Amino acid sequence: MKKLMLPFLLALGTVLLACSDDVLNGALDDAGVVAINDREIAGVTQKGPFLMGSSVTIQELDGQTLVQTGKSFKAFVKSNQGDFSIKDVSLVSQYAMLEVEGYFRNEVTGQNSGGMILLNALTDLRKRDRVNVNLLTHIESGRILNLVQKHGLSVAAAKKQAEQELFSSFGFMKGNVAPEDMDLFSKNNDGAKLLAVSVLMLQDSSSDADFSERMSKVAFAFAENGSWSGTDRAKIADWAMRSEIANDSGLSVLQRVRENLESWNESVPPFEEYINLFWTNEYGLGACSDANFHEVRSNINENSLFYLDEFVCNSNHRWSLMAYRENAGDINVAGVYWAPRNVGCESQDDMTFGGYDDTEEALVIDKQCLAYGGYFSASDIFGSYYSAAMDVCPDGYRLPTREEAQALIDAYGGAENAAAGLRSVDGFAAVMSGYVNPISIGSLYSDVHSMTGFWTSTSNTWLDSAFNVYVTDHYYLKIDANGATIDSVNLKNNASMKISVRCVRDL
Repeated sequence: MKKLMLPFLLALGTVLLACSDDVLNGALDDAGVVAINDREIAGVTQKGPFLMGSSVTIQELDGQTLVQTGKSFKAFVKSNQGDFSIKDVSLVSQYAMLEVEGYFRNEVTGQNSGGMILLNALTDLRKRDRVNVNLLTHIESGRILNLVQKHGLSVAAAKKQAEQELFSSFGFMKGNVAPEDMDLFSKNNDGAKLLAVSVLMLQDSSSDADFSERMSKVAFAFAENGSWSGTDRAKIADWAMRSEIANDSGLSVLQRVRENLESWNESVPPFEEYINLFWTNEYGLGACSDANFHEVRSNINENSLFYLDEFVCNSNHRWSLMAYRENAGDINVAGVYWAPRNVGCESQDDMTFGGYDDTEEALVIDKQCLAYGGYFSASDIFGSYYSAAMDVCPDGYRLPTREEAQALIDAYGGAENAAAGLRSVDGFAAVMSGYVNPISIGSLYSDVHSMTGFWTSTSNTWLDSAFNVYVTDHYYLKIDANGATIDSVNLKNNASMKISVRCVRDL
C-alpha cells in the first residue's frame, strides 16, 4: 500500500530525536507524576474521519522528559466515523502520546485518501478517559515536546502555552477547549473551527503528498517557533478566498465540501464562517458589518496573489471580490441597461501562448480571470488566437456604442467625476483591470490597479495619406485616476491590446 506518512514523521520526529537525551530538572508538572492504572481510553480520530481498520497506538511517556518508554497499547478504528477504544491501559505517568495511522475520508473530494497519514495527540490522562486525535492535536504535540525538552517548561505550562499559540496562529480561536476535546461534527463552534482548519490544510490538493508536505511544514514551524508565517499562509488564504466562489457547476468548493460532509454525518457545524475569517484576517480587511456595508478595501498582504485587489463588504457581513458583490443586477444608466460585471474568461481564447504557459503564469492568469474577467481584442486582425470583442456578449446582450459609453460618462458627472463614480460598488463598479499586450516582452498584464478599459462596438476607418493605407480606429471607454474618457487604438499604435468587455442589454 502506498504510504505518505514520511513528512509527518519527519516534522515530529526531528523534535523527538533532537531532544530525547535531554533530561531537564524543570519538566515535572506541578502535580507530580501520577501513574495510570487499568483505564479505558476512547475517542475519535479525524483528519476527515479515519477509516475503519486504521491503527491507534497509545505510547507511554516518561513523566519528566516526555520521552517514549517503549511500552504501548494498540487497537484499531472501529468504523468510518473514526471512533476507537483501548481497554486496560496502565502507564507509569499520566502523559501519553496517541498515534493514529491510516487512510482518511477527504472532505474536499468526498473520496477516501489515496495514501496513509500519521497524526498524534499528546495528552494528560489524569482527568480524562476520552482523547480525540486531529490536526490541531498533531500540530500542538511537537510544540509541547519542544517547550518541555528544549526550554525546560513544566508539561502543564508547555501545554497551556502551546494551545494559546496554536489558537492565535489561526486567528479565529480562543483557548477555552483543549484540541483533544474537539470533534469535527460537534454542534458547537469548536467543531466548526476544527473543521475549518482541516479544510484549510487539505484544500483541493492534487495529491495526498501535497497535503502531507503542507502539514509537515506547518507542524515543524510551529514546533520550533510557536507560529507559522510567510508565503504558505498567503497561499492558503488565496485558496480559501477562491473556495467561496461558485464555479461553472454553480457550486463553490465549500458548498461541495458541505455536501460531502453531510453525506457522512447529519451534524455539520458552520465551518464556512471561520474559513472566511481566516482569509479576511490574512488580507488585513478587518471587520465587515452593517456599519461599513459596501465599503471597499484593498488586500494588503504582499505575499498574496490578490495583493492590492479590491474587496467589498456585503450585507451578509462577508467580504468578496468586487466582481462578486451581492445582488448585482443590470444597472440602468441613462436608459441603457449595463451588465453588472465584465465578460468572463470562458469567452476568451487561451492566453497561455507566447511563453506564458508555465505554472506560475497560469496562476496569475487564473487570478486575473477571477478578479477581472476576460481580456479581448477589438478584432481578429492578428490571427485566430484573438477573441474579437464583438463576439463575446451573451445572448440578449451586445457591445455598447461609443455614444452609449459617452452617455455613461455624462451621467456620472463628466470625465473627472466619472473616474470615481464609475468605480462605485453600488453602481457600475469598474475594477482597474489594466490591459494585455500579448506580443509584449515581460509581464502579460500592464497597468493593473491603475486603469481599465471597455470596448465599444464603434470603429472608424480612414486613409493614412502618409503611407497610403487605410487605418481603423477602435473606440473604448477608458477609466483611470484622472478621468473617464473615450479613447481609441489602431494598427499603428496598439491594435494588439486586449481589454475588458462590459455588455449592455439588447432591448
